[in-house]
Amino acid sequence: MFAGLRRAGWDLHLLVPRTGDRIVSEPGLTVHTFPNVLAVPGFLPAPLKRLWLLPAFWAVAGRHAVRLGRELRPALVMGFSHYGAWPAWRAGRAARVPSVLKLFGVMQAVRLDWPLPRYLYHAAEGILAFKVPLDHFLILNDGTRGAAAARRWGVPAGRITYLPNGIDMEWAERDFGREATRAEFGTGRDTVVFLSLSRLVESKRVDRIVEAMPETMRRSTAPVELWIAGDGPSRPGLERRCQALGIRARFLGTVTHDRVPFVMAGADVFVSTSTLTNMSIPTCEAMVVGTPVVALDVGGTSEVVRDGETGLLAPEENAAALVECMVRVASDRDLRLRLGRQAREFARAHFMGWEARVAAEIALVDRLTGRASEPA
Repeated sequence: MFAGLRRAGWDLHLLVPRTGDRIVSEPGLTVHTFPNVLAVPGFLPAPLKRLWLLPAFWAVAGRHAVRLGRELRPALVMGFSHYGAWPAWRAGRAARVPSVLKLFGVMQAVRLDWPLPRYLYHAAEGILAFKVPLDHFLILNDGTRGAAAARRWGVPAGRITYLPNGIDMEWAERDFGREATRAEFGTGRDTVVFLSLSRLVESKRVDRIVEAMPETMRRSTAPVELWIAGDGPSRPGLERRCQALGIRARFLGTVTHDRVPFVMAGADVFVSTSTLTNMSIPTCEAMVVGTPVVALDVGGTSEVVRDGETGLLAPEENAAALVECMVRVASDRDLRLRLGRQAREFARAHFMGWEARVAAEIALVDRLTGRASEPA
């Protein structure tokens, strides 16, 4: 996105917390820093961290953003995530220019089905961000239904731009060689491979896939194997659980982006069991490659994983239903081929490539700053 804005003639200034991960300024991109108030001691309980983080960030980042806004006189101020809401609005007001908040999804704010006390506890920061009187909200559709959540908390529809995530659509026109990847991993031709690809953190609930594997292995008419791609704090526990259950599991570790389509194509089924949404970028990438999806039906997952058409869906809290889906797709090669083919056709028709995605966001920036008179 930054590269696209720079190609379009925009000069970017990035205000970020000061950390050990140094971001280097380059032509067209100047980096400014402020004290890292996010560095909270790890031993503090999560509720205490939350009480500190947002107010501290809004206060410190807001003060620096206002100073920078008055100094630079930018054409537009854009904040990122709910942390950027108040600082962006304050800087925009100080510089007398439009302020925008960009959200890469809304996390727990999607769970409008939760009882209100539970919802408010988990989504308070997001709700507060929606209450900031920014000029516009740019929300990416990662399956957490951000536009609906924003409207629920008072943001007028006219101040919301809802865009899909960009996907590498050129993958849909390539053959990534199923057999080569499987040979690399020592996986047999007739083995049905289930793939999980995500950060290995609690919210992704990869443990649900692990727990479903023994029954799937027992009932499937074909041999099955589990590939777990990604890394994170949940990995050691998942490895121990796989060993205890006697599951044929292979941990692939971090997979670089250029390797993702090869791993996707080498698997037979992509499985996603997150608690918030399974309409993530990996799910969409699997569909582009033509790998059928089994997923839990939470958030906006059913917008792309259409049960029986582009994949199979199971209710979130029904472990037996997840097993049924996995057994069904493992035992029926024709079903896997049909779902994979239809998933790829759906992706071609409905997903947005990166060039179009970046162009849509630049068009919004142009419109809000007066460089374009008509909305994209």
